[in-house]
Amino acid sequence: MSTKTALVILAVLVSTSACSPDDTDTTAESVSEASGDDRSPSRPIAQEPLRSLDDMLPEQFGLLTQRWIGDLDGMAKRHVIRVLVVSGSPQFFYHQGKPRGMMLELLARFQKQLNEKLERGLQAIEVIPMPVSRDRLLPALLAGQADLIAADLTKTEIRSALVDFSLPLISDVDEVLVLGPTAPTGIDSLDDLAGKLVYARASSSYFEHLAALNAKFVKRGLDPIRVEPANELLRTQDILEMMNAGLVGATVVDRYKADYWAKIFPNIEVRTDLVLNTGGEIAWVFRKDSPLLAEMVDDFVRHNRAGTLIGNILISRYIENIEWVRNATSAEGIAQLESTRELFKAAAESVHLDPLMLIAQAYQESELDHSKKSAAGAVGIMQVKPSTAADKNVGINDISSVEDNIRAGALYMRFLMDRYFSGAEMDDTQRWLFALAAYNAGPARIQRIRRQAAAEGHDQNIWLENVELVAARKLGRETVHYVRNIFKYYVAYHMNWEARQSRQSIGEMKDLTLREQSNR
Repeated sequence: MSTKTALVILAVLVSTSACSPDDTDTTAESVSEASGDDRSPSRPIAQEPLRSLDDMLPEQFGLLTQRWIGDLDGMAKRHVIRVLVVSGSPQFFYHQGKPRGMMLELLARFQKQLNEKLERGLQAIEVIPMPVSRDRLLPALLAGQADLIAADLTKTEIRSALVDFSLPLISDVDEVLVLGPTAPTGIDSLDDLAGKLVYARASSSYFEHLAALNAKFVKRGLDPIRVEPANELLRTQDILEMMNAGLVGATVVDRYKADYWAKIFPNIEVRTDLVLNTGGEIAWVFRKDSPLLAEMVDDFVRHNRAGTLIGNILISRYIENIEWVRNATSAEGIAQLESTRELFKAAAESVHLDPLMLIAQAYQESELDHSKKSAAGAVGIMQVKPSTAADKNVGINDISSVEDNIRAGALYMRFLMDRYFSGAEMDDTQRWLFALAAYNAGPARIQRIRRQAAAEGHDQNIWLENVELVAARKLGRETVHYVRNIFKYYVAYHMNWEARQSRQSIGEMKDLTLREQSNR
């Protein structure tokens, strides 16, 4: 493997956001550096383990969350460097309540190098990873709630005016077109995107560059690209996962991320020949006026980004078994849904829910198969326990029929939303997401997780990228995946229904035009 290839692999695993890895033993090990370490690559190098937030005492946790701004010398006096990471990916995740991942290993190496260079001995500086949602990375750093960001942030002119970047972990990042099995055919150049549909989050650089390309198209007399704004709660890997299942036709992604995910999602095609933007740099981030920290981080990055053994070993360790999104809107899935659509509609409307919310939940629970039974005793299309259905808050004693099973699921969801998540500070979407989590893990557990999330500085009224971060650590993968999958199915059903309605409207217009022409 070449040094350049290893660099790409290292940066991919450091900065890609993904689903949690499978439940294998992934105890952190270190890897021999490329420069002169003659130890066997299979032999672990001893590292001091990084501490989890759960290992800290209340007074120690208070030290992490209080505002403080300074350079490395001040951090040394405080004996701590607070590092923001993004959880739920190969870079950082929780396995059986303990932090794991590529980023954890790199930060453990950074802690070791830091203490050796500063000759700290027993007065060691601790590097504490602090998982947060992606939108809080820069605000938390600037507010003095953290000292370093170790995530996949691209260096841009706007960001560079606010913060400083380390030497890049990876340079020359291209934003490339990625196509799925339902993408339009005949796309051989960027010009062929004229009039085609491309999916991207409005907050992303991809969306901005698509807009810039559209401006050029308009000047040249070409039809603009039809850019469909993706739901902002969907991550890059969510969109690619949906694309792999045929739910999204085309999107734009950083090439290093696309190359990584193409190894996991076999149905996506990375078009490296169709580049929308070039020259991006991915790096760690710290506040301005931090020359001592900058020097230490740059030295670490300089000596840890080029090890080919790192790439080889960590790829085998952290590539995960991802539970792919099933194609809930396939022709077979839609046909299966047709027979029960009116039942879902009636049940949902009776409790003031969107019918597609219940349908998405039923697909996750049973794949719309009413004959399914779980080992825990849940039955039917909504996988409701008879005891839950018979409770006075639901009031259905017999859930053997599809109709009553759906009604029981709908009533229980409404009960959860009204009893536990009805505060004015939470919007309807969040109430639904929290109710889904409670449907899966129980409301008492979710309420405890909310309180813990608030104590850690997350928004206890937002599930995705906030409370789910603590849930992943405390409850494991199941509930987090349960809610995220249903959310993705819900988005997919909406996309499918809108497309069908659009096609139906076009068909009706064609019929009307033909009738008008025949009457002339």
